[in-house]
Amino acid sequence: MRFVITSGGTAGHIYPALAVAQELIATGHEVLFAGTPQGQEAHLIPAEGIPYKAFDATGFNRSKISSMPSFFWRTATSTNLAKEWLKEIQPAAVAGFGGFASVPVCRAALQSRIPVLIHEQNSRAGWANRFLARSKVAAVALTYEDARAQLTFSNKTLVELTGNPVRYSLIKLAEPAARASARAAFRSVYGIPADALVLMVFGGSQGARSINDAVLAQAATLLARDNLHVLHITGPKQYTVVNAQLTQTLDPVLAQRWHLIDYCTQMGEAYVAADLILSRAGASSLAEIAVLGVPALLVPFPYATDDHQTANARSLVQAGAARYISDADLSKPVFIQLLDLLLGDADIRASMAVAAQAGEASLATERVTKLLKQIANK
Repeated sequence: MRFVITSGGTAGHIYPALAVAQELIATGHEVLFAGTPQGQEAHLIPAEGIPYKAFDATGFNRSKISSMPSFFWRTATSTNLAKEWLKEIQPAAVAGFGGFASVPVCRAALQSRIPVLIHEQNSRAGWANRFLARSKVAAVALTYEDARAQLTFSNKTLVELTGNPVRYSLIKLAEPAARASARAAFRSVYGIPADALVLMVFGGSQGARSINDAVLAQAATLLARDNLHVLHITGPKQYTVVNAQLTQTLDPVLAQRWHLIDYCTQMGEAYVAADLILSRAGASSLAEIAVLGVPALLVPFPYATDDHQTANARSLVQAGAARYISDADLSKPVFIQLLDLLLGDADIRASMAVAAQAGEASLATERVTKLLKQIANK
């Protein structure tokens, strides 16, 4: 069968979509991917060898009514173009993974009576999926049960709690032999000893300024641990500033144990090279952390829509797989106290790792793919 996958914007929308696309291709199906001309998906998807079609799509500023006409005009224009494209390629079903980029193609499919599945990654449903759910989609796949109450859908819509799809390349790294090999290889690239303790810091694909500032403020304290190395992924826009601050903050000898990266293309390998993660609580990051069983201290982005990152984090924290600290507390003593506790106690980290992998995150890709095939067969 032929399927269309559509998503875009942030990596949090793109990677679950890519996971399902790869699963479909691996099981003998044809996949075409639709996104925007300028989003991250425009280079991430073609790099995977998946045929890509771009349609203009943009969001709108809820506080500025003046942004609405442009949004509706672009969406309507792209929907019409997408209808012509879908008529030409005749897919069995379309899967949308959120973000404004998914709206035109999903609307076009619905208007063309092609079955549509939408997947919601977060515990608080995004605007695009709220909008599409009302339009009689055939299926809704949820990562968190909490999102169900925020979506209005037909009583004929199939609704399943699937989890958040994770790419096969990451799931494979959960296997002991593959994990050990990747851990050793990644550490070798950065000159990190096999017996070193590694703290991995990142704030999502765009970085997080407050997290960057917080760890820099504690850099000397952290590196007082002789065996600690910090793998710090700053985000592309913040690398230059963080690098300058680090140079001013740390003695050159200590700085050799602080490994600065602007953007990491081998996140799976970086995860398994780490002993503890400090990160935001984006849905895709949490799914990947759970699959690979890496202990984490989570700092939800406080300005996320409906504070969905805090709700996302709750599931891992309640399962005992992660700890939580608010963004506002990063500048308080509790931050370094928590880091000290987790870095200093291997037993706590081990129990968190076991709790993370006790869930069923690795099954999410298979579940979403099965649901998509189900609506296509109907």
